[in-house]
Amino acid sequence: MKIAIFLGAGASAAEHCPIQSQLFVEYFKSLTQKDYKSEMNIELHKFFKDMFNIDIINDDIDKISFPTFEEVLGLIDLAEQRRESFKNFGLENLHKKSDSIRILRQYLILLMAKAVHNNEKTNNYYHKLLIDNLLKENLLKDTTFISANYDIHIDNTIAGLYKKDNPIMLDYGVDFTNFDFRHSWKKPQPPSVKLYKIHGSLNWLYCPVCNSLTITPYEGGIMRLLDNIDEAKCLACDEITIPIIIPPTYFKNMTNVFVSTVWNEVEKTLRESDLLIFCGYSFSDADIHIKYMIKRVQTSRKKAPLKFMIFNSYKGKREEFKRKEEDRYKRFLGEGVIFKDNSFEEFAKDPLRFINGIKI
Repeated sequence: MKIAIFLGAGASAAEHCPIQSQLFVEYFKSLTQKDYKSEMNIELHKFFKDMFNIDIINDDIDKISFPTFEEVLGLIDLAEQRRESFKNFGLENLHKKSDSIRILRQYLILLMAKAVHNNEKTNNYYHKLLIDNLLKENLLKDTTFISANYDIHIDNTIAGLYKKDNPIMLDYGVDFTNFDFRHSWKKPQPPSVKLYKIHGSLNWLYCPVCNSLTITPYEGGIMRLLDNIDEAKCLACDEITIPIIIPPTYFKNMTNVFVSTVWNEVEKTLRESDLLIFCGYSFSDADIHIKYMIKRVQTSRKKAPLKFMIFNSYKGKREEFKRKEEDRYKRFLGEGVIFKDNSFEEFAKDPLRFINGIKI
């Protein structure tokens, strides 16, 4: 049986990563008085004050009702798409910093990266548990991971498998500049575990000058753009790199060559898979690109129909939310969806118990 496991925000939340609704609180609570004097945080302070009447310096962060990260990025992306501006935040303001909306967008992405990075130093307990159990049951070689998350919990867990006596390598499905340098990230060879990061990753640095991609192994390298920009230079041409982060909005720009390659690999994988398992993923309306791809696969397979299993419960989740979520999945994918009242953590503890119940 060929299995694809799709990891959503709930899988990262199991490792104490902040979910979308918590990103602004997590970030601003982590700032010191000195941090507020940085160019980035001065601009963010002005943005939230002008746009949402939120004073991130003087208001009580715990009591602020922030807009969601999706809403804020959606405003910025729509303004850029329509070539329009907000008062005090223009696309091209000659009397002040050029392209302020685009700069603000980069600041918001770095804000997200910082909030996630602050919670990266965990032991990846449930991701390790899942990988170890799949390996023990001889299922790992037939499993592909698809992640909509930016964090590197699953990355580090799979990369940690590589040992001389067990040379399993991590394969992202794209080529990195590092392959050309000795003592750097090695080009994956079989046996390998494929991980496709469809929305980008905190450890990917893209060079728009020479169109190359650098990986920062075991480290959220995007943070170098905040902490030590000289360390964020392209290995190939020595220019400053930028993040590849596709934000959770309707207006996703999927034109980057590496992102396109990853999505093509995912589609090929799903055409060959027997079972797609969603973990910690709510099937959001904003993820129409994911729905589009799955529907293309679902309606053009030569193999037996792709089966779906969902794990997105958690302690205290209201029954009303569960029903709506189940309806959302079944409305789009069909009544054959197997909707489990279990969490990602429960699946990770004993994946075989659930997988064995599937008839292919």
